[in-house]
Amino acid sequence: MSKYILIALYIPLLETLIFFGNTLHTDGDKLTGDFSGKWEGPIRGIKGALRPTEPLKIQVDRTIKFIEAQLGKVNERIENYIRREKELSEKIVQAYEKHDDARAKIIANELAEIRKHKDLLINSKLSLDKAVLRLRTLYELGNFTSIMNIAKRTVGEIRVNMAPLIPGINPELMQIERMLDEIMMDISRSAGENLNFDVEGVEAEKILEEAAIVAKSRMRMKFPDLPRNGENNGVDKNR
Repeated sequence: MSKYILIALYIPLLETLIFFGNTLHTDGDKLTGDFSGKWEGPIRGIKGALRPTEPLKIQVDRTIKFIEAQLGKVNERIENYIRREKELSEKIVQAYEKHDDARAKIIANELAEIRKHKDLLINSKLSLDKAVLRLRTLYELGNFTSIMNIAKRTVGEIRVNMAPLIPGINPELMQIERMLDEIMMDISRSAGENLNFDVEGVEAEKILEEAAIVAKSRMRMKFPDLPRNGENNGVDKNR
């Protein structure tokens, strides 16, 4: 399995993490406000109209399943390398027993390459295992936060309707809303920490960097930056 296959394996994961990170930090959303709509439903507004996008929940779930399926293939390839490593080690011993040093060196070089590829796969597998675990954490976190948003919205509606009827209930319900906000802000900080994951080994880190470049490029194509205030896409204001 070449490093390019591993790069392709990382890309869907990084695209999902980038998209989740953008969702966390767009317009101060921080997993509050309209997060339930973004998690359960399609992206709305201008971006949603320009680039129809599936709910974040579906994207995260699909990425998890994709990576888990590919990890099965990685495990099979690692097992193949382990078997091949044992075969070559035995052949080296046999070559030395026959005093065939030249053949032993040739096999030793092949064995070195096998071990190099095996170690790269193992390191990449460890990194992806960690990433899947964190994605699963984000998935459960997204479900929980969606429920919390609905609860906060419900409390707000009850407060508006009940305040005229029950004196003194308004401050109590507002306190509940603030408590829910604090919980969701704590969740937001935890989610931000979970968006990063470590890689094992220099080669795996290089692969991750290359995959990140491709993932960011694809995300820019999917979600082009909207014009900032004061910008008019190159149209002269004086015209």
